[in-house]
Amino acid sequence: MWCCAEGSTHHILPITEIIPMGEFFDFAAKYEGESQEITPARLEKELADQCQERSGKLYRLLGCRGMVRFDYILEGDTFYLLEANTTPGMSEASIIPQQAQAYGWPIAKLLDVVVTDCLVNKH
Repeated sequence: MWCCAEGSTHHILPITEIIPMGEFFDFAAKYEGESQEITPARLEKELADQCQERSGKLYRLLGCRGMVRFDYILEGDTFYLLEANTTPGMSEASIIPQQAQAYGWPIAKLLDVVVTDCLVNKH
């Protein structure tokens, strides 16, 4: 899941669910296509809302700018934060382009929002 700012508006994109083919999310799962990525994630609405709300709060509390991807592990009904990735990938195989598409944004719109925010909010 990731966030980006557009002026005073924070956009929180749909969650991506990652299902590794093996027991772990290892190198093969991450880089060799041995996992399934589902966007939006198949979560109950309450859980999805909880995750998105938490990510938005983290984005603001940490003073983030631009794109940030928050990675979690979900156990039962509890999300455990793994990392805040401030330089997420943008290749065709990356998660952010999938999330932007599910949000209804082409990559050009996503990049326009991020660049504009950085130019307008120089702090």
